[in-house]
Amino acid sequence: MLFSTNSKNFNNKGFTLIELLVVIAIIGILSSTILASLNTARVKSRDVRRLSDIKQLNLALELFFDSKGHYPGNTVEGVSNGGEMIGDDNGPIETALLPYLQAIPKDPLHDGTVYFYSYDPVHCTDSVPDACDCNGTQNGAVLGFNKAEGTSLILRKDTCSGGDRNLNNADYNIVFFPAPN
Repeated sequence: MLFSTNSKNFNNKGFTLIELLVVIAIIGILSSTILASLNTARVKSRDVRRLSDIKQLNLALELFFDSKGHYPGNTVEGVSNGGEMIGDDNGPIETALLPYLQAIPKDPLHDGTVYFYSYDPVHCTDSVPDACDCNGTQNGAVLGFNKAEGTSLILRKDTCSGGDRNLNNADYNIVFFPAPN
């Protein structure tokens, strides 16, 4: 009996180590690309939520104004003239707005330092946005969020008249006239 060692006669049913390593590398590259895209989508969705929350707060402030004839302030509602964070407790601004909202919105990453919403009832504001012509005579209330994560949104930012809570550098703010006090 003769035995042949010719490779043509062997029945190869497995994968080589190199083939397995190539497949594992391809799967790793694809999964890291997907995870990076997922993180970008999370950032964008948090920024969109911030804009949506601010629009809800804006509407609540307008409803408050329609029913009371003024925006929440220090004199009647006890809102600090230095501004307050929104969504961190049951302070005066939350108490004032709660009848006009189902729930008080809170920044998705609220930490009270970088990511937060704020309301400043008395703040010197520009008569013309971005003109930095604030001379102390134009006073209005300012609502905004401190920090956005992405750059894909077109944000309305007045660097000269942001709220006191965010040191005039909110990434998004809305100014209301007249001032509540």
